[in-house]
Amino acid sequence: MALLAPVSAAEVGYVGYKLPRLKGNNYTGYHQKATNDDYIRNIVENVSNTSTVNFWAQDHSGDISSKYNQKVGSVAKIIFNTNKDKGNSIRMAMENGKLSTGYAFVAGRVNFR
Repeated sequence: MALLAPVSAAEVGYVGYKLPRLKGNNYTGYHQKATNDDYIRNIVENVSNTSTVNFWAQDHSGDISSKYNQKVGSVAKIIFNTNKDKGNSIRMAMENGKLSTGYAFVAGRVNFR
């Protein structure tokens, strides 16, 4: 699968992120925000062994957004429930949207803005 070129330095591709069984979590690395916008934008390009994935934003203290359920081809604007200015470190959390006993995988692009 070929990923599209990033549209900005804040956009990062992720490939083959394992989603542990029974809705276990996985995370991107932390990225510094490039803007004062209080959201990140996530594009799901591929999933396997599931049809739906939950995504949300975190800082070093924990969750800073609600969960957003996405399918292949969907784009979500993951809005923070707190103010996070340029320079703050943010990561994206993810889990299988289905309570399955097997592992699933997801790939896409996230713009940490």
